[in-house]
Amino acid sequence: MAVDLNQIMKLMSDPQIQSLLKGLFSQMSGGGGGGGGGGGGGGQANLSGLVDQLSKSGLGPQVQSWIGTGKNENVTGAQLQQALGGGTLEHVAEEAGTTPRQAADDLAKVLPEIVNQATPQGQMPDPQQLQQMMGKLFGQ
Repeated sequence: MAVDLNQIMKLMSDPQIQSLLKGLFSQMSGGGGGGGGGGGGGGQANLSGLVDQLSKSGLGPQVQSWIGTGKNENVTGAQLQQALGGGTLEHVAEEAGTTPRQAADDLAKVLPEIVNQATPQGQMPDPQQLQQMMGKLFGQ
């Protein structure tokens, strides 16, 4: 199934999807005791943290397909829900005004292409480049 970039951009223009993604990225950067390093902007998108979490939770092959230069493997909302854990999705869904299940399904539609777009050379960009790209993605 080919992913239509226009469809992804349409989804990204949905305020609820934006809220889900911002919430998810902030959850990934907020976990654990933050070392006092030079704190980036408030909701700094932590795509690396998300990729690590998904990879460690059994979605490694799918995540690697998104990062690599080949075809992106699909992921289901149920797989995301299991990989991220209920608490993370419940919090993100509540902030976005939706259910955890709907949040997982919506994220499953956009995450593969977001990771793919963030990794055009088949590897994670440096944090500054990633921050700029996420800013453009979220229209900031």
